[in-house]
Amino acid sequence: MRKTYRWTAQVSDGKHHDGEAAGTVKAHSETEARRAIADWVAQNAARKNRTWTATQITLT
Repeated sequence: MRKTYRWTAQVSDGKHHDGEAAGTVKAHSETEARRAIADWVAQNAARKNRTWTATQITLT
């Protein structure tokens, strides 16, 4: 059964701390949730011609 996780993530381009992102995700496990969040951050960055990654993901 899928669970809804609230999350925050530190976002970085590898050189600078670029801020924080937050939201909710539905997933079967914390591992699946973290993978989905990391993918979302990378896709959002690509839409904005950036190279962001999620450097720290916190789930609640």
